[in-house]
Amino acid sequence: MTRTRSRTAAAVLCTALTATALAGCGSSASSGTSGGPLTIEAFKAQANAICKTGNADIKQIGSGITISSSPTLVVQALHAAANRANKEVSDIRKLQAPSSIASAVNAWGDAINTATAKILKGGIEVLSGADPFAGADARAKALGLTSCESGSGT
Repeated sequence: MTRTRSRTAAAVLCTALTATALAGCGSSASSGTSGGPLTIEAFKAQANAICKTGNADIKQIGSGITISSSPTLVVQALHAAANRANKEVSDIRKLQAPSSIASAVNAWGDAINTATAKILKGGIEVLSGADPFAGADARAKALGLTSCESGSGT
């Protein structure tokens, strides 16, 4: 892959990470971390709000990547974004999704963790393959987590 395509792909991948990132959140009047599972609507609302916050954080991580960025800088940004996404998946699991969607939420989180593992292992080489977040995007869409789909934060 040419250097130009690598940097462009890195920016695209950081955007994909932006869209799938989640951050921790506080408790809700609709139950949650200490009071049992959230309602479906409360879960969706909190998860979508969390994604918007995570989108901003990961967008900031990728903001310094340009066509002239060194491979080392690109890999550092990819790793930082992947690690942020992993932490956020852990946090979203703490929201206590309703039992009717809990397995789908876990599968979505697992799909993100699988994608980030590819990034952490493959570094810049992952940019030449298929979108590692395609599975997570499909799961987010099915759950109604529209702010968590690739491209939603751009």
